Amino acid sequence: MAEEKKKNRRGYHLMLFTDKKVGGVNQLGIGSTFINTLGILIVLVLITTVTGWKISSDTCRKLETEKEELSAQVTVLEDEVARITASNNELSNKVTILSNTVNTKVEEQNAIREESDAAHFPEGFPLSSSASMSPDENDPNTVIFVSNAGTSVIASGAGQVTEVIPDPDYGYCIKIDHQNGYVTEYYLSSTPLIKEGDEVLQGAILSLVESNKSKIAYKVYLDGEQIDPMDIIKIDG
Repeated sequence: MAEEKKKNRRGYHLMLFTDKKVGGVNQLGIGSTFINTLGILIVLVLITTVTGWKISSDTCRKLETEKEELSAQVTVLEDEVARITASNNELSNKVTILSNTVNTKVEEQNAIREESDAAHFPEGFPLSSSASMSPDENDPNTVIFVSNAGTSVIASGAGQVTEVIPDPDYGYCIKIDHQNGYVTEYYLSSTPLIKEGDEVLQGAILSLVESNKSKIAYKVYLDGEQIDPMDIIKIDG
């Protein structure tokens, strides 16, 4: 019976010594429930610690993986940015070259247009050599040239011959439309060398003076109004 009681006893005693009572001993009992509870708590702490460490480790690995993926994406994006930048630079160079080419073409066309406009402006002297000239007594806006045989009557500006007709006072009238508002008329006795519809350049020969002291009348119109040829005619020397 005593042995059975001894087996059922599951308590534990803790011996405490204090200095208040010399040689005194206090005995404190700790039950099995407390020990079990403490063990459970220790196990739970260990489980929590291990679980936390595992979660932390998994999280670190996951973050490291995401970091590597993001780093790879950044590398790809940097390569793409570099490619786009190079492409933009190439396009910019092409645009610059094209712009320069267009500007050059525009400048060339403007120069050609200006040259053409200048060529159509009837400022040239209408004879190939010097000649005496004076205003017509009856029409101060008409210039009368007196020239000798062999002198060429020439177009004072580029344009289209619109009329080659007989004239009762001089013999022939040649009219040139310079296609810029200006029209010139040449009255002469010598045979015309051009015909209606011809395109002539500035300086083109219209006729050859056939006798000495021949008279050539010269008129200039701007937008249908007759003007003094001496206002625009260019006399070299």
